[in-house]
Amino acid sequence: MWIALLFSSIRFITFNFKTEEPLTVLYHTKKVEINLGYACNAKCPFCYYYDSVITKSNENTLTTEQAKKQLKQAKMLGIQEIEFTGGEVTLRKDLPELITYAKKELGFSIVCLITNGIRLAKRDYVANLVVAGIDDILFSIHGHDAPTHDDLTKVPRSFDHILQAMDHANEFGLRVRTNTVVCKTNFMHLTEIMRLLIRKKVDNINFVMFNPVLQAKNIDIVKEVYVNYADAGREIIKAIQSCEAELPHFNVRYMPFCFLPGYEQYVTNMDQMTFDPDEWDNFTSFRIRKGSLITWLCLIPGILKIPYLPFVARYGFKAVCTAAISRFYVFKDRIKTRSCKKCAYEKVCDYLYRHYHDIYGEADVTPIPGKKVCNPAWIMNAAKIRKPGELPKKIN
Repeated sequence: MWIALLFSSIRFITFNFKTEEPLTVLYHTKKVEINLGYACNAKCPFCYYYDSVITKSNENTLTTEQAKKQLKQAKMLGIQEIEFTGGEVTLRKDLPELITYAKKELGFSIVCLITNGIRLAKRDYVANLVVAGIDDILFSIHGHDAPTHDDLTKVPRSFDHILQAMDHANEFGLRVRTNTVVCKTNFMHLTEIMRLLIRKKVDNINFVMFNPVLQAKNIDIVKEVYVNYADAGREIIKAIQSCEAELPHFNVRYMPFCFLPGYEQYVTNMDQMTFDPDEWDNFTSFRIRKGSLITWLCLIPGILKIPYLPFVARYGFKAVCTAAISRFYVFKDRIKTRSCKKCAYEKVCDYLYRHYHDIYGEADVTPIPGKKVCNPAWIMNAAKIRKPGELPKKIN
């Protein structure tokens, strides 16, 4: 009953308030993650699950049947795309079986995985995943050269392995995407990383700002990993300016808009993820992981915190739920500073992580003047890249 009343209230808000931003062609993401467990063969210091990786405890590993159950639930909830994540999913002997189950038995249109690429350096292994039905691989690459990348992963030759793995994925015609966690070790080399990835003909480049969530916020080395947004923003802008003519699809995640002035179209944060087909439907992912009761308890305050509710409601109740869970994460983990309240992007920004604020404060936050933006996807590139369930054309 209360859910129906809540939906009715949202519809009332939608039809009785107008936003001045023109409606663009947007699609609510139809992708979820299936986290198979925290076990990993690398030890990156910025890992969300660093404690579990180091101690090899509490790995939260799903059995094959548990994973299949989550896949079935995702299908029943209207999801079209699956992304297997961990930990390192290629450590699982049943990964090809799970890919086949998702792609060929349940009929998901796109099946992806996130990997450090170490095992995929073996061409035969990639070939097996292709036969199983993999469509898309998101590689975690954190350096422009072997010394930098290997130092972060703590695995000798991991840089060579991930480059070989990308070549194999391209050979088989897979979509190749990359994540680079921006940290103190690599932020001065972002232009070199971008140029390297362009040479490797990747289809999508993501720069992801380190954020101390889950177990990552408990480790002693956080201050050694964190980079100031202002310093990182300058290097990101340099990289874009150097490579923009050749740049494939590019995102910067977890970076407040004010640190990339003039390049806001590249920012994809929690509020933008609702309309990015490469990002997860946070509502459905949360529901699969945590169950319905906890999800709905988090959803209610999340809906009340959506500052652009009239806009997102036009895309349906599911989009509202996804935005609500995203906003739940924002008010749980972030701080809106005094400067943020003066910014044109106040209603569509992530603000500062609490732990970031504890270290760096808000001195570098410079509010952007202008009318308040109420459309979280008003300028983002990701809203235009593809429709959910359809892969974009492969870069030649």
